[in-house]
Amino acid sequence: MNGDLSTYDLERLQGLAAARRRATGLLIAVTALFASTFAMGDATWVGFLRRTSEAAMIGGMADWFAVTALFRHPLGIPIPHTAVIPRSKEGLGRSLGEFVRNNFLAPDQIVERLQDAHLPERAGVWLSHRDNSDLLAGRLATTLGAIAEGMDADSIESDLERMVVDRLRSLPVAELVGRSMQAAIADGQHQGVLTSAILGIASTMDENRTALRRRLGQESPWWVPDAIDDAVFARAYDTLHRFLEEMAANPDHEIRHTIDVRLAELAQRLQSDPELAHLVAVRVEELAEHPELRKWARGTWSQMAGALVEASTRPDSRLRKRIAAALVQLGERLVEDPSLRARIDAWLASLAPPLARVGQRELGDLIAATVDRWDPEDTSRRLELWMGRDLQFVRINGTVVGGLVGLTIHTVVHLLGA
Repeated sequence: MNGDLSTYDLERLQGLAAARRRATGLLIAVTALFASTFAMGDATWVGFLRRTSEAAMIGGMADWFAVTALFRHPLGIPIPHTAVIPRSKEGLGRSLGEFVRNNFLAPDQIVERLQDAHLPERAGVWLSHRDNSDLLAGRLATTLGAIAEGMDADSIESDLERMVVDRLRSLPVAELVGRSMQAAIADGQHQGVLTSAILGIASTMDENRTALRRRLGQESPWWVPDAIDDAVFARAYDTLHRFLEEMAANPDHEIRHTIDVRLAELAQRLQSDPELAHLVAVRVEELAEHPELRKWARGTWSQMAGALVEASTRPDSRLRKRIAAALVQLGERLVEDPSLRARIDAWLASLAPPLARVGQRELGDLIAATVDRWDPEDTSRRLELWMGRDLQFVRINGTVVGGLVGLTIHTVVHLLGA
């Protein structure tokens, strides 16, 4: 075979051999590590090491068998449905696509597994523990802080400024204000504001009583004695003050009814009067061009990014504490509220099938179309040279990923059982 290979192919063959040695060496190493754990006792860390090495060994063995079976019979044993490429190139793409589609992305299986996992309840129990929520809040804050630091602040601030200004200009402010006033008046929600305004006027009078008395003295004829001015002012002041207090205390006061009518008329005019709408639009345009508004819009991102960065570096930051508290509350709700868990389960169940079907179609078609284009005469030899080195890294990745998955699963089970 080597005599038929070009220099480029020989280099790839050498690379394939080296990659195969690395993959096999790693598999042997994790197997030896797994066997050695039985002599290490029953400490907690030994359990983590054993489950990690066990999963890595299983992942490595599974990927070794899968990679080898593509090109030859594993260990020379003519196991059915091995040596797939030399034996059945024409059906390889279709079979491989159907295998992936039916065994990994079947909608019914995914939904069933999601339902059996009881993910909302388990997540709720885990989040209910403050330490777990603090840990997750820290991870979220760190991730968000890194994203915030990596983004172009000037571009985001410019976009925010433009978005706020454009949105403000596009809003039918007069109509929106008119409708809001109309709804508030219909529900009587404006009465509290009106009462506060009346009491505010009375309070302003109290705060400026001396100034009001001085103004009366300026308006009064010079020949009128101060004693008379004092008596007139006191009588007028007390009368007006009592009047305001009565109006504030009586929602059915006739003047308040008059104000209600005027407010209703204004609400209607805001929705139907073009001139008034134009005046409002002019004021909105002035607001949109005001430097303080633009400064506020640009500063919004800086404040958000600063809070995220602070949360990523300071465990005692307010934002991180709020995130942790919100996660604890979410966990408690997930534990205590069956309807919320049911809604989340239903949402996951409804989301899984369409995603699975898309994955089935796209991945299956990709595999079939790729294999169908291969030349049947040298598919096995060339494919192993072209892809064998990468497939050996699949073995390595399978060993590593298997170990990580085993460690993750054992960690989750350990945490949930703690």
